[in-house]
Amino acid sequence: MEIIKFDLEELKNNLNGFSCYILGRSYDLEENGASEDFERALEYYNEGMDLNYPLCEYSLGISLILGLGEALNIDKEKGTKLLIDAYPRILDLINNQSLSPEERLYARFVTGAYHYYGLGNIEKNDKKAFDIIQQCANEGHIAAIYDLGANFYYNGVGTEQDIEKAKYYLKLACDAGLPRAIRKYDEYGFGTKKI
Repeated sequence: MEIIKFDLEELKNNLNGFSCYILGRSYDLEENGASEDFERALEYYNEGMDLNYPLCEYSLGISLILGLGEALNIDKEKGTKLLIDAYPRILDLINNQSLSPEERLYARFVTGAYHYYGLGNIEKNDKKAFDIIQQCANEGHIAAIYDLGANFYYNGVGTEQDIEKAKYYLKLACDAGLPRAIRKYDEYGFGTKKI
């Protein structure tokens, strides 16, 4: 399986809504070789908000609900409003054939999070979340691969619990260098993977 990776310097040189989203989530979630830096993540999410980009609006909304370290105060009401506003525009991204497959994939992944957490005005639906995340993982989305192992298969969310599949997907994410996957792989007792 080919895992999608982004060159952060290239994204910084070609800023648009999608690159702001990828840069923000890279610093937020230690993806694409970035170190955790919530202040930088917030800067990119806000820059994407200035561009009226729905994935940045989603990121800011979920950050207001779940937190973003010390960079942002929790404000669930404001976060929910942003999530409600972003959702139909995220669906528009998914359906926009003129966008890159990666951009449409990342938009689809976000709808999985809506169903997983029950965000905005979307009802929590574990099975639907699993189906979306599984499709995204099959297309090389690193966070989806991680989520299949760490959450869905390991805990039996939206699917039957399957520890071997959990281990398989976490190992894929570990081998791709995702720090949270490496920590989770060790936490679950699957062995130690070095970064």
